[in-house]
Amino acid sequence: MLLTRFERRGNAEDLDQAIALGRETLALHPVGHTDRSKSLGNLANQLHIRFDHRGNVEDLDQAIALAREALALRPVGHTDRSKSLNNLAVQLSTRFDHRGNAEDLDQAI
Repeated sequence: MLLTRFERRGNAEDLDQAIALGRETLALHPVGHTDRSKSLGNLANQLHIRFDHRGNVEDLDQAIALAREALALRPVGHTDRSKSLNNLAVQLSTRFDHRGNAEDLDQAI
């Protein structure tokens, strides 16, 4: 809900709070928890949104690392694998746009 409110009203504190809660949620889903991949993906997406608004490269790098971890937990045949692949590709594409590193573009494809 905080992310939705941020998207509608633009209050940066809502986004920061959503990320803080996302980190807390991830901590409640340790390695082996069935919802860990979902928590990783949600936090990655929130960090990507914050990068889009503030331009902090550390947010984008962290989003990509989390997205990779989420993808690793969704092997071929997992019902949400395509979502994880898409999220990672979008984040890598964004980093390519920002840094121009061809490796990011190759991985996104």
